[in-house]
Amino acid sequence: MGAESPVSGSGESRGRGRGLLAAIGVLVLVPLVGIIVYLSGEARTPDTAAGRPQPTSTPTPVAVATPAPTTSGPHPSSCDALYSPAMVLAFGDLVLNPAWVKDEDPSMRRGTSDPELSALIDGSKDKLTCDWANANGGSGSGVSTNLVWVTPEQSAAVQARLVAAGLNCYEELGGMRCIVEGPAEGGTIGESHFLRDSIWLATRYVNAGPDGYTHDMIANIWAGA
Repeated sequence: MGAESPVSGSGESRGRGRGLLAAIGVLVLVPLVGIIVYLSGEARTPDTAAGRPQPTSTPTPVAVATPAPTTSGPHPSSCDALYSPAMVLAFGDLVLNPAWVKDEDPSMRRGTSDPELSALIDGSKDKLTCDWANANGGSGSGVSTNLVWVTPEQSAAVQARLVAAGLNCYEELGGMRCIVEGPAEGGTIGESHFLRDSIWLATRYVNAGPDGYTHDMIANIWAGA
């Protein structure tokens, strides 16, 4: 699902035994200070000259025990509202929230591998968890997105941590976008984050994700904005 959007890919697992672990992040995720992919809009071109950006400071801990956010923007009620019909078709064999993923390790359904950010996602009572995976079980490819409603303070802390962790962050479509991508077994693995209004879209992907995935969510969530 790459940079702006996901990067198409393929990967094979050896059965459902790996469950969602194999589907959406089971392959050890490249550290957030790993290979960074720079892009502009929908284009995606690795910056081989600049090398790997390194954290300039220790990431600031993200507050978890904070009041529930007061939503000032849109508030979709289901994962179905996040995607256009064209995006659903573009996923091909992957389906949205197959029943089996609910029985898998919740940690693999987060949109990030960062422990501080994961704690914020786990502690949120106002979120949507949207998984794209094979209908029949782990397949070595998949996408997991958490739409989390956050306070302005939490949003600023999330952005600061992403920057300090070495992600490439830039302004896009009325919000802040942060991305990281690197090689995985047989393909690509990465994360994409988008912060706007009181919404944080945290996406983690392995060998899957149609081009324009994040842009499609933004267009549907903020339709008419």
